[in-house]
Amino acid sequence: MDGNNKYKFLAAVSFMFLLPFLILSGHFFSGNRELEKRDALSYMEFRTRTAANIASDLLTLNYDISKLAASPELLGVSGAARKKLLEEKIREKPSIYSEFSILNAAGKEVLKTGSPAPKELKDYSKTELFRSAVSGTGPAGAVEYGEYTPPALVLAEPLAGRRGSRADGFLLARMSLAYLGEVVRAMGRNSSGDLGFMDAGGQVIGDSLGRSIITPGIRAPAEVLRAAEAASARGLDSFKGELPSGGRSSLVSLANISGTRWWVFEVVDASAPLDYSAALWAGRVVLTGVFLILIFSFISYKLALLWLTKDFV
Repeated sequence: MDGNNKYKFLAAVSFMFLLPFLILSGHFFSGNRELEKRDALSYMEFRTRTAANIASDLLTLNYDISKLAASPELLGVSGAARKKLLEEKIREKPSIYSEFSILNAAGKEVLKTGSPAPKELKDYSKTELFRSAVSGTGPAGAVEYGEYTPPALVLAEPLAGRRGSRADGFLLARMSLAYLGEVVRAMGRNSSGDLGFMDAGGQVIGDSLGRSIITPGIRAPAEVLRAAEAASARGLDSFKGELPSGGRSSLVSLANISGTRWWVFEVVDASAPLDYSAALWAGRVVLTGVFLILIFSFISYKLALLWLTKDFV
């Protein structure tokens, strides 16, 4: 066999084995990618559920003012004594409580404490927060976003009577969400995308990429909002899946924070590498296969010289 035929033979044998192998390798890479996405979504679901449970516990522990509003110590005093009690509560948790107010039955402030400087007493009677507190149809809370201050949770709790009945007054608390936001951001440090939590209106309270710090009150990504809307419509407390948005695809996981209409979310670009070790392993498998095919092609050439050429001599 002359030199040219030698290389033709090697090329033909290599091509015949490489073509089907590379086609199957394409399916192998595609299947491995889908497994990566499935594993990533499972891990994202675990992380968002864990973050939602932790956030729920922190809200119950640090942001629940129902016990304070119903305590005999607060209800049994008024005026300066009541203001002193509320100031003591602020000193107990200065990183959480920033302001307490007492509203009368009409929704007007009659006492205020915690502000760095005296301010005018406000009228909350026309706010959605006060109407919700009076009617008892939903949580009497709202999130405020300041340009230079962390988001704050504002809650209004009846001082007497049951929800839905006419109360003698209301306890209004303004509490910083900086601590809760920092906890969620810390959990998202190893995220391949953005881990955060948003309020019922879709505004991001805190996130691992710091978008909520740069732009307070920024809206969550469109795919996250769609997922939250779909989960709420179906009565689900969690969601995970791949959603298209703006010509690209994203992996989205959501978990509801129990007792609220807030959501912990994680969103990752589906086209980004999700598991470098799995991708490297798949690449090594394919390269090893290609290398073996080239070796066996050369062995086939040697065997052809050994077994076939003698028959034609």
